[in-house]
Formats: sequence, C-alpha cells, structure tokens
Amino acid sequence: MAKGKSCNDRKLLNFNSREAFGHNQISLDIPLINEHGYQVIRRYGTDIVRFEQDLSDLSKGKLFYSERIGSICHRYRVLPGSKNFSEQLNCGGYHTDFMFQPNPPAFIAMLCLEPDPKYPFYGRNQVVSLGKFIEKVQDLSGISEEDLRKQKLHYSLPGHGEYSQSLLDSLGGKIIFRFHELLIDQRFCESELLPKENFIKFLHSVFMDVSEDICLDRGDILIVSNHHALHRRSECSISYMGSTSQIKSREMASIRFNL
Repeated sequence: MAKGKSCNDRKLLNFNSREAFGHNQISLDIPLINEHGYQVIRRYGTDIVRFEQDLSDLSKGKLFYSERIGSICHRYRVLPGSKNFSEQLNCGGYHTDFMFQPNPPAFIAMLCLEPDPKYPFYGRNQVVSLGKFIEKVQDLSGISEEDLRKQKLHYSLPGHGEYSQSLLDSLGGKIIFRFHELLIDQRFCESELLPKENFIKFLHSVFMDVSEDICLDRGDILIVSNHHALHRRSECSISYMGSTSQIKSREMASIRFNL
C-alpha cells in the first residue's frame, strides 16, 4: 500500500461493476454471478429478520436448512481458540459449502454485521471464479477441464471416514466446483497430472492467482455462487475491550439458497 493512501481508497475496498449501492432489497444479476462468481450489495443494513425474509421472497422459499447449524440463518463471529472454521482467526481454506451434499445450495448470501477491527486489511472475503480457474490451469500446465473432472481428491472427515471426490463435478448438466481445502487428506497430494509437483499446492497457487478480494463493511452483502466459485475468509483480528471477556471481532450472518 502506498504511503499516505486512505483506507477508503476505492481500489483497496474493491468497488467495481459487480456492486450495487444503497439497495433496500436484494436483486441478483445471475449472468454476472455465474461469470465472476459473486455480486456485492452495499449498505443494505443489518436486520437479520429482513435479510432472511428478502432471500425467502427472492428464492420463493428455497432456503437451505442446516441440521448441523440447526437453522436457516447462520450467525457467527470470530472467537479466540474456536475450532469452528468460520470462527477462527487463521485464514480459511477455499471451499464449496456443503460439498458432500448430492445437491449443494446454489448461492450463499453473507451479510456483514460487524467488520474486522482492522478492516479493510483483515477479514476479507476471497472468491475464485470457476471460468478463470480453468483457464489459468490450462495456460500454466495444459491440464484440461476434463482432466480435472477425472482427477479424484482424497478427503479425511473426522468421525466420517475417508472420501474421494473430483474437484470439478457435473450437476444438472453443468460443471460445478466440489472442494474443501481444509479437509483434504495431506497424505495424498500427488497426481499424474503433475508428477513432479504437489498437486494440492499447485491448485492453491492458482486459487491465489485468480481470486478476488472483497472487503465488506457493516451492512454490506456478498452473494457467492456456490457452484461456479470457491470462497474463503482471509486472516482475522480481535480487539480486546479492556479484558479477555470483552472483544470486538468480525461478525457475519449467512444464508444458503436456490432459485
């Protein structure tokens, strides 16, 4: 960052043509989301009840209920020492939400209730577009979309055993991502597609190359295609407010849905 540059610099905060401002309702540009993987709505507000109702209206009631979470809307915040991926200070892994479900939800809406204390430098969202990823992999290595569909990746799920799944899959006649970087079994990182390299590290390097950073302020919404994009959260910070029991940290609410 250049000396003296403001934290409100438009480039730093990632304002672009995929964003809308001051909307009092949620409106989606599906071709845009399918191409770039996401859309941002600024200054929506922080009313969670309204957030769920607007998405229910938009999706005609096709909201995704999580038995693990026990609700439709998942509200969470960064906490010191948490074992939950979404609540950790450490950087998250690129992933598909509910990747092991036969039909993962098509979209994820993430509402920022409180930004990271060190916003916009910490607590960013990062999104990888499927199209950009496939194109970059082809350019770098000659590995094709079909190769990625055939290559199985191995996962180790605590309490559920081991599982194999290709990075790219077909759902409803379309190619989608199925991936979770933090659940990959690190014992199986080799691939005949790249015999002299760690295949998982290669994938990560490409994700980092093509990903876009999105900084959400209070009341902003990020809508991600859960089929045509991977997403993760960058490293977060915590601000202690006089004692270890009083903290300020990134707080979000998320809802998965179909159309």
